[in-house]
Amino acid sequence: SAQHPGKFLALTEPWAIDHLKELGITNVHILPSYDYGSVDETRLNEPQYNWGYDPVNYNVPEGGYSTDPYDPLCRIREFKQMVQALHQAGIGVILDVVYNHTFDIDHSNFQRTYPDYYYRQTNTSVLSAGESLNPVKNYSNGSGCGKETASEKPMMRQFMIESVKYWINEYHIDGFRFDLMGCHDINTMNEIRKAVDEIDPNIF
Repeated sequence: SAQHPGKFLALTEPWAIDHLKELGITNVHILPSYDYGSVDETRLNEPQYNWGYDPVNYNVPEGGYSTDPYDPLCRIREFKQMVQALHQAGIGVILDVVYNHTFDIDHSNFQRTYPDYYYRQTNTSVLSAGESLNPVKNYSNGSGCGKETASEKPMMRQFMIESVKYWINEYHIDGFRFDLMGCHDINTMNEIRKAVDEIDPNIF
């Protein structure tokens, strides 16, 4: 039986590793495992679950999957232990990444850093009472989730490149599944592929 159900460490337990090997698994695709907004890490004694497609901190492992969300080193250590255990079993780790939108806009790190820069907008105009056209700010919703990021903007593009490289270099991730990749511009995706190839062309 699992000693650490629902935690990163569950994938370090011998029974779990053995089961994956028996199935002939070569790679595991883990759902978004960075810090996301819909699970309150401070109330883990209450039933909570979300798939993780509501990003908050893209470069921080989700505390709800650690044994101690109050210890920032714990989530880092345990995520690395998970990857190491899978690697030792000859199993690669594919991380689901959701750079196309954030959990919200107003409280996001992007908005706090540079208001409205990181989000794609569709500007329209309305006729005011004085019969002059006034621009109305509307955020694009190509993701279907709202809060759509703007990968074509240089700093967002650079953020995505650096984030992917960070997960590779710091956590030894073997590949990425880009959620709603069609929301990202082709140049950014090509730049990410180029940056990854410089590290290891075998990374998915």
